[in-house]
Amino acid sequence: MAAALALGAQGVWCGSVWLTTDEAETHPAVKDKFLTATSADTIRSRSLTGKPARMLKSAWTEEWAREDTPEPLPMPLQPILTAAAQRRITRSAHQAGSGAEKLANYFVGQIVGNMNQRKSANAVVFEMIEEFIEAVNALQGQLDY
Repeated sequence: MAAALALGAQGVWCGSVWLTTDEAETHPAVKDKFLTATSADTIRSRSLTGKPARMLKSAWTEEWAREDTPEPLPMPLQPILTAAAQRRITRSAHQAGSGAEKLANYFVGQIVGNMNQRKSANAVVFEMIEEFIEAVNALQGQLDY
């Protein structure tokens, strides 16, 4: 955040960090996957929306990436094609052993590798503030030389 603001940005995008907070509406099966994932576990896929989007690798993305599988349709057709299946996956992923938890997925950035514990949104905000202050102080220390 400090680096982006120092370069003139008015703000930063930090969507993924909220997905594992206690307050997030993220599906529990997906939240568990996020908490154990590394940054190498993400992939850009068109399988959900028809547009490239970063998400975790899953049985869903693997099936869409197979050479004998048709290419995903362009937006807005792909979500129309997959919406009913995604609703069934979301509903069934609550039942352990259903197989749906392997298919359940959501969009997330490579920061997922740092999202390794459940936290409150309040804790995330305070960590951001603390890290920002530390970065600004370190920068100020370098400028003082």
